[in-house]
Amino acid sequence: MFDLSQTDGEPVPEFARMTGDPRGHFRQLMNYATNHQGIGVVFDHLPPGVDGESSGGVLRLRVGLGPAGEFHVLAHELAHEMLHKVADDRPQSKTIRETEAEAVAFVVCEAIGLDTNTAASDYIQLYAGGKDTLAQSLDRIQRTAATIIEAVTADQ
Repeated sequence: MFDLSQTDGEPVPEFARMTGDPRGHFRQLMNYATNHQGIGVVFDHLPPGVDGESSGGVLRLRVGLGPAGEFHVLAHELAHEMLHKVADDRPQSKTIRETEAEAVAFVVCEAIGLDTNTAASDYIQLYAGGKDTLAQSLDRIQRTAATIIEAVTADQ
């Protein structure tokens, strides 16, 4: 075990984060997840480096993410549930699963006006995704993002 203060060199780069104000869209996204998709959402103290997780009908979000972070992580984890809960339709590759979920979250966050910075591309690259991965999943990404956008922008 070591402490970061015992190391030399440049600081470890941090991933970009989504910024901005999701306004009432977070409430609508929560409502869509819980009331229309039947998915539970809980805020929890997750392990370091984990902002959210999806596990069979329950989404766990890190406590203290801030408004843009909460919206982004909820959109990402909801995309996992919508795209990957059915085993027969779930891609075997973690690269594809993470690329799909993050691409959906990116499109949804852009649609409501969050500043996405390089957060989505940073995350997708972390899982070795790229333009080929995105291209092969484009239809799934587009359909899922459109469904979520429609739900969170209704009555706006």
